[in-house]
Amino acid sequence: MKNYFKKFSIMFIMLLAVIGVGAMGNTTQVNAATIGQQLALPETGWKRYDDSDSRIQYIGTNWNSYLSGTWGYNGSSHDGIETIKFKFYGTKFRVIGATNTYGSSDIDINIDGTTYNYSANANLVYNALNFEKTGLPLEIHTVTIVDNTNNSMWLDAIDLDETGYLVEYINMNESILLDRSTLDLNISTSKQLIATTTPAGVQVTWKSSDESVATVDENGNVTGVKEGQVTITATINDGSNASATCTVNVIPKSTEPQDPTGDGTLFIELVDGNIKSYDVSSQEVTNFINWYKNRDLDDSQSPVYKFKKGNYTDYVVHDKIDWFEVR
Repeated sequence: MKNYFKKFSIMFIMLLAVIGVGAMGNTTQVNAATIGQQLALPETGWKRYDDSDSRIQYIGTNWNSYLSGTWGYNGSSHDGIETIKFKFYGTKFRVIGATNTYGSSDIDINIDGTTYNYSANANLVYNALNFEKTGLPLEIHTVTIVDNTNNSMWLDAIDLDETGYLVEYINMNESILLDRSTLDLNISTSKQLIATTTPAGVQVTWKSSDESVATVDENGNVTGVKEGQVTITATINDGSNASATCTVNVIPKSTEPQDPTGDGTLFIELVDGNIKSYDVSSQEVTNFINWYKNRDLDDSQSPVYKFKKGNYTDYVVHDKIDWFEVR
């Protein structure tokens, strides 16, 4: 019996030794880690990239780089309060950093335009699993990490799936411009804002500051709902957060001009914002209104109306008229 117990004990100790040597000799751990847990080595199914990898960008000047630290993976780590960017090919990734009681409690991480949030504010843990995202499509993904506080966040390494890899991040100096910065819009009418982006062809997200005043669709078409002012914002949807805005003033529809009882001044605003004025007789006003109405009903009618101004003739195109009134 004693011999049996002795043999069993020896075998058990040898098994523990084999498991321990295996864990030390390989670069992976087997157990599934949880957020906040120390993860000194990548787990099975993951591959680790050090924070010093040139394909990881550190944006801004408030960064500290430790190349000979005792706690960081491979002896290096970064801490700062600004922005980190990287791209990778794969289906999942992990952010390996640290937590501390003075760490940031508000860190945004944008993945292909979708923003998540995590915290590095907790008891001190080195090589901590700060964030994990799995189940992504097998393609290139863009990740931007932004510290929203003046407290530190840390990056020690990035873990990817075994077949994944970091991709060179080419900074294209993303920018976006709108074709106009202000827009006057009547209630129940629509006009389109045109966005020009660098690089071209990136996805743009549109947003109205008050949809009860004006709405905007995915193509930049703005529709007036009620009188008021809103801001329309177009944002590049790749994590760069480059954006441009347009101030929209929604005004009531102009009432149909009434036939004047005497001479007056006819004001015509064109769709490009230019306003023309003509000193006219009541008969001229009547002729103009009749032409405008008839052209609305029948495209075969003349598309232009002629006004005599001194020694020259001024032409007004029907489709270029936004509104008119007589004073």
